[in-house]
Amino acid sequence: MKNLYLYLMMFLAAGLLGCESKEEPAMNEPVDEPKLTLTADGSEVFAGESVTFTAVLDGEDVTSSATFYRSTAAGNEQLVDNTFVTEQVGTYSFFAMHGVVKSNIVEVEVLAPQTPGEPYVRASKSEIVADGIDAVTFTVFLDEEDITSQSDIWYEVGTNSAQVVDGASFTTTTAGDYRFFAVYNGVKSNTVEVKAVAAPEPDEPYLQASKSEIVADGNDAVTFTVFLGEEDITFQSDIWCEVGTNSAQVVDGASFTTTTAGDYRFFAVYDGVKSNTVEVKATAKQEEVEKPIELTATELTIKANGIDFTQFSVTQEGVDVTDSSIIYVDGGVLNGNKFVTTAAGDYVVYAMKGDVKSNEITISAEAVTETGLTTVFADGVTLTSGWYDVNKKAAGDNGDINMCWAATSSNMIQWFQDRYVAAGNTLPATAVSGPGTKSYESFGPYELALMEVYHTEWDNGKGGHMEQAIPWYFEGVLNGGEYASPGSQAVPLTEGGYWKDIWSDVTPYMYRGYESTVGYATCYNNYMEWGNGTDLVGVERLAHFSKLVVEAFEHGMAGLTISLSSNLYSAHHATTLWGYEIDNATGLVTRLWITDSDDLVKEPKTPLLNEYQVSIADGNSNIKLTGDTRYGACYVVSIHPFSGYGSAK
Repeated sequence: MKNLYLYLMMFLAAGLLGCESKEEPAMNEPVDEPKLTLTADGSEVFAGESVTFTAVLDGEDVTSSATFYRSTAAGNEQLVDNTFVTEQVGTYSFFAMHGVVKSNIVEVEVLAPQTPGEPYVRASKSEIVADGIDAVTFTVFLDEEDITSQSDIWYEVGTNSAQVVDGASFTTTTAGDYRFFAVYNGVKSNTVEVKAVAAPEPDEPYLQASKSEIVADGNDAVTFTVFLGEEDITFQSDIWCEVGTNSAQVVDGASFTTTTAGDYRFFAVYDGVKSNTVEVKATAKQEEVEKPIELTATELTIKANGIDFTQFSVTQEGVDVTDSSIIYVDGGVLNGNKFVTTAAGDYVVYAMKGDVKSNEITISAEAVTETGLTTVFADGVTLTSGWYDVNKKAAGDNGDINMCWAATSSNMIQWFQDRYVAAGNTLPATAVSGPGTKSYESFGPYELALMEVYHTEWDNGKGGHMEQAIPWYFEGVLNGGEYASPGSQAVPLTEGGYWKDIWSDVTPYMYRGYESTVGYATCYNNYMEWGNGTDLVGVERLAHFSKLVVEAFEHGMAGLTISLSSNLYSAHHATTLWGYEIDNATGLVTRLWITDSDDLVKEPKTPLLNEYQVSIADGNSNIKLTGDTRYGACYVVSIHPFSGYGSAK
């Protein structure tokens, strides 16, 4: 290998063809060329956040007179100014031009936005060397808070099962593609990918490439880094490339562009020693031909009531291009992408993106003929019967202060068991049903024996979740709760599964088509469904919430998580939703009937069905509940549908 450098120099002397056709200055003749340097104010941003670029020419800031470009697979796209913002997650490449002088390439990674209230994991790097030393470090956030030390970090590689990562960093001696996620308080985070590449020999140079594919447009560039052990020796090394049967020639600097499509192989030479070989594919530049666009709508039929709406989306080869398209309704331009009307009729809709026209779709707006209010209760429930209200005691040695979720789950399960028996079935011998019987030191039995099950068979030092407690009782599964960090939430002490032996016979009663998750007990969160994480505003939020309430009672009933604070981030409390009132003309829910394990503070506590008025809260568009209750006012955080025996069966 020590003679390799002489071998390569022979090819240079022979003037053989190589990777670039442009003429290069003699190696021993210094050339004083102007240098344009591009920098960004961040290498990572969240979708929707902007990144700002600065261009410096030989030490002078020339940002105002430079032009900035994004390099794409279809060609170079000039930016409007020196900023860039997008909602699409991915890695983007940029360069600047000042006159005929081109800058370096800068890459910016656009990350998926963090969902408030859910963990988000980030990796310190996307590639490591599989030498057991090079490490990637993970940081887990909950909103703005670093929760790394309270989270469990897991990884998967190939088809192997997930295993816990030791601490917040990861090393390996096995090359491969690894996927990592974090779990905090039973909630799983986003997934990040890290590639582990084979470790080089310790005394040989190791070559890394910034990407494996570029566009052969003379602008899109791959950047190389050369290591000797952990030392960066890029600028003490020569980087060579080969294409087809052409001989190797030195790459100019540490980056490479080309206008010739093909498969290229690169290696570095340091102190006469050749590195590993890296392959890069240069694809031919595609002609920028506008592709067809497709128009879709969330609803094809709406009510002509001024509230019900349909929302349009325009896609181009699977990419959302709604923001760069114009939507026409009956020949007139639609302001935005939502359509609402008070005039009944059929409306023809299409979209335009430049000169490309989409398909046409027809939206039918139906005349509103229904008037008045309709009251709907869960199957078998009336204002005076069929509902349950387990009350917490929170006294003496009880320790049930955190068990609102258990009280609500008990109410819901007992309702389902009542409907199961009313349909002519017999409860399994292992089922728990009826009033409580256990006598505690400071008080007597609970309203339902099911509450006594959760009291004795769970560790209730923390709050819990209905969508985990209910499947635990029926099937003995936790619906994701098994990933919870130790001590972060209530956990069962026994395996549950009181209906496990006959569950295959029961599943026809359980609707599993909820959009939120595939299951019969689930959660629709305010933020993602009708709150600030959506583009719904004002009464639109109440309309969407109303739609979810109607859906829940079509297939069963629901639990409701409320907050005593209008900011929705504190004082969460689980309650049971038994019925609702809806305005037939608008489709908006106007009243709710709820039982609450905390609505009474003194013994004796008796079952009570609370009536709440429903409205949109002033200033923040939250779903506000008001009534003659202990709280006076509270706000909806989430709705938890539980299927079985609804009107849709």
